[in-house]
This record gives sequence, structure tokens and C-alpha cells, in this order.
Amino acid sequence: MEKYREALLNTYLFKNNRSAVEDLEINSPVTFNKGDTVYDKKEFRNSIGVVLSGSLKAYPLEATGTLTTFGKGSIFGAAALFSQSENYISRIEASTSSEVLFIEEMSLLENFKKHPEVAVNFMSFLTDRIRFLNERLALMMRGGAEGKLYDFLCKNGGYEGKMTGLASLLCMGRTSLYRSLENLEHKKMIVREDNKIKVIA
Repeated sequence: MEKYREALLNTYLFKNNRSAVEDLEINSPVTFNKGDTVYDKKEFRNSIGVVLSGSLKAYPLEATGTLTTFGKGSIFGAAALFSQSENYISRIEASTSSEVLFIEEMSLLENFKKHPEVAVNFMSFLTDRIRFLNERLALMMRGGAEGKLYDFLCKNGGYEGKMTGLASLLCMGRTSLYRSLENLEHKKMIVREDNKIKVIA
């Protein structure tokens, strides 16, 4: 288990906190093949998952497109903890052969009690998520070119193609499009690479 504990030290949750990792109760990791469902609306664990290898993708339950990608060292499943809901918020699928270490809710709670700094890290993560979602909601409600663009990208899981084509799809001038793209990129809500735009969830 030692190599798995070493991997935890590189996550935002434990941040080189060796004492907290040593006190953490963990089980053997689970291997998923490409295309396997990791979490779904009704099939999920009351645990967070740490990606040890491979890659996972999260998809919305009622729409198309990709919400986000979880690579090596990423943590997912925070919405499955400390909640009475019987449903999970998205579908998570293995996009490659992947190995995931699950940390159960009770194990994490006991660790919070022994190491409050880990609980603070978790709350900081949740606060950042709330801020991000509030900004996203405000942007969509505000409308305008930037809101219109962001709404389109969210609904379609990003965009791949020429910017002239995107401007045409949105009935938007290229100047407005490029200004909106720069603003969204500055806010770290999207990333651009060549002719690809990806929404950061």
C-alpha cells in the first residue's frame, strides 16, 4: 500500500501531509477498463476516488458533451460525500484503462478529526467549486456575447473547428468572438489549443 500512500501526498487534499496519509485507512485500488462506468446516477460509492493511473471523463446526466476530465492525481466524487441524496450528479466513465483508489466517507471523516488541516483543504476545494459555479451561473444569466458563447460551449462539450465557423454558428462577429474567448480564458473557464476549445468544469 505504500506506493498508493505516496500518490496521495501529491493531491490537493493531503498536500505532503505524510502523517495524515499514514493514518488514513485505505483499501486496494480498483481497475477499470476503457468504457467502464465508474459512477452513475444510481451506481456510485459514498467515497472520493483518486486516479492513480489512466483517465476518466465526467458527462452530464441529461445532456451531451464532456463536463471534465480526471487524469492521474485527480480527485473526484466529492458530491457523493456527506449527502442524503440517492442520486449522483453526473456519469463518470473510464476513457482509458484506469486504476482508482477509493477513500470511504467514514475513513475520511476519521482522518478529518485527527488532522483538521485535511478538512480545511477539503472545504477550500468546495469553496472554490462554489465560486466557480456562481461565476458560471452569473455569466449564463447575464447573456451577451460572452454568455452566449459560454452557454454554447457548455451544451456542446466545447468546440473543435475554425473560429470563423464558430462565429457563424453563433451569428457573432469575429471581434466579439475573440474578445469573449479571451475573457473566458482569462477567467480560467476555458482552455484553447489550436482549433480546439475545452470547457474547464
